[in-house]
Amino acid sequence: MRILVTGGTGFVGKALVNELQGQGHEIVFLARRDVPSPGMPLPLEKLDAVQAVINMAGESIAGARWTDAYKQKIRDSRIPLTRSLAEACVQMATRGDKPPAVFITISAVGYYGTHPTENFTERNSPGASWLSTVARDWETAAVRVQEAGTRLVVLRLGVVLGPGGFLDRISTPYRFFVGGPAGTGRQWLSWIHRDDVVAVIVKALADPAMQGAYNVTAPEPVTMDDMSAAIGSALGRPSWLRVPALPLRILLGEMADELILNGQRVLPERLLDREYSYRYPDLQLAVKSALEKECKK
Repeated sequence: MRILVTGGTGFVGKALVNELQGQGHEIVFLARRDVPSPGMPLPLEKLDAVQAVINMAGESIAGARWTDAYKQKIRDSRIPLTRSLAEACVQMATRGDKPPAVFITISAVGYYGTHPTENFTERNSPGASWLSTVARDWETAAVRVQEAGTRLVVLRLGVVLGPGGFLDRISTPYRFFVGGPAGTGRQWLSWIHRDDVVAVIVKALADPAMQGAYNVTAPEPVTMDDMSAAIGSALGRPSWLRVPALPLRILLGEMADELILNGQRVLPERLLDREYSYRYPDLQLAVKSALEKECKK
């Protein structure tokens, strides 16, 4: 299969591309220089003979403090490109060319907003936070691809655990015996191992019954206390030194509440309905695997 991939050099993207190439697929990369300015169409030749699109491009949500400028960068790295890709597929169909059969676009569980107790499934509406509006608009930008007869799959990722990324950053204090949960520790954390993200994307490519939005999270969300204990156990370090909310808010601003101090309990109802078999359904095994691989890099 000839697959166009955006964001193929990112944390998930590199692992996915390695897997797809190992399966014999041909990967076409859409580099930053190939991305049109907002409002400009994507050159249709980029989609020549492409049978699938996997859209993962986007500035890191946690890459910097959420200033107005960085917020705009987050939006501009996601929404215009997704809209251009969808419109290019429609243009192909309109002129009689064969558009990609499937369009897989990444989103995030931030779509639902945060809540201390509620369970979120794919049946829930988007929240009202800034991150929720980004995820909602990002997903909406892809909807038009269905006018081309292309199957649309939206994957709302939880916090992705793997060598590097989130887990590498959050585990650093533990290595110096000063690790512990942030805030109350009772906030929910909906997580997923990177190997499972890759496997779900591969499944979505091959399974014509997969369509619409899917929560890509482990079957059992955990609390921040649980995550802290798992990291401490995997590293053989204590996990008792709690990080108060106030310093995090001072350091990170709005991002602290949306990404760290508040949480959401997101359940992968539709993946379970598809009888997806998780590589890492257990947090302790997922954290241990990720940190062991990180140490061996």
